[in-house]
Amino acid sequence: ALSMDAAMKEMPEIERKYALECAEYDNVLFGINDEFAAAGKLEQEQLAKLADVGKLQAQLDSGAVVAIDGGAKVTSADALSKSVEDFEAGKDKAVDAVMATKLPALEKKK
Repeated sequence: ALSMDAAMKEMPEIERKYALECAEYDNVLFGINDEFAAAGKLEQEQLAKLADVGKLQAQLDSGAVVAIDGGAKVTSADALSKSVEDFEAGKDKAVDAVMATKLPALEKKK
């Protein structure tokens, strides 16, 4: 058993790991759930089109598009585009890892 002081010292690391776990859960949820995946793909394509034609920055500046990252408002179209690309790459990697996992409890008995 941990003392209260020892437990409090562990809290920052526990919170960091919890935040990572929540991010991975979101990646898997948006990658596997067909309804969320379709909506997310549509939003991603719309943002990419705005960026391609040079209108994403204007949309961010006017407030027509609002993006939040780490609790702060994203004000740069380049930063938003990079964030979307990073999310997509992480989502695909997380889904692949989950789909490749074989749990003995889910394996059919032969």
